[in-house]
Amino acid sequence: MLFGTDLKSILYMIPIILFAIAVHECSHAIAAYKLGDRSQKLQGRMTLDPLVHMDIIGFICIILFRFGWGKPVYVDDSNFKNKSRDNMIVSLAGPLSNLVIAVISAIILAILAITNIVDIAAQNQIGTIIITMLMLSVQYNVIFAVFNMIPIPPLDGSKVLAHFLPYKARNVMYNLEKYSFYIIILLLATGMFSYIIDPFINVTKYLLDLILYL
Repeated sequence: MLFGTDLKSILYMIPIILFAIAVHECSHAIAAYKLGDRSQKLQGRMTLDPLVHMDIIGFICIILFRFGWGKPVYVDDSNFKNKSRDNMIVSLAGPLSNLVIAVISAIILAILAITNIVDIAAQNQIGTIIITMLMLSVQYNVIFAVFNMIPIPPLDGSKVLAHFLPYKARNVMYNLEKYSFYIIILLLATGMFSYIIDPFINVTKYLLDLILYL
């Protein structure tokens, strides 16, 4: 894991996770709205206000167990012209938005490194905090994107995969959703998620090291 459970670690983690969740869910809402579902605007989900997208129990679980969730965006796909395709687009919007934030954060870090501002910033507390937050923004947004693309209902990856599956296989995927919580807990308890996510974390850390030493 990227952080311990001490107070300083939690204080670093909270704003990054809140923003990552807000970007993720807001992107789902905007995508659904653009494809014809006006319920997102009526529900006030087309905003980056993290409080609108926060599920309090899911957020507490993130802090305590490093696993949790935001408030899912309700999508009324009866308003879509092509349900399967448009559901896939809406699902992709969340993880892709997290990757965009990760790339932007990495670019800012690279600019600071090339201009030697990183070295100057590291000499004072505020600068150190900014550099740390940018690094964590890259890491956590990559984790959010990868985790949500795992093809287990109701994660976004399941809806993306469902678009390419034949009708019967798609129904099997949807029927798995009632067991999804237990499947996810089992994968977490057995450490199986680590085999999926850790390689991406390691690559991200490696790239961050390259950036900081430009």
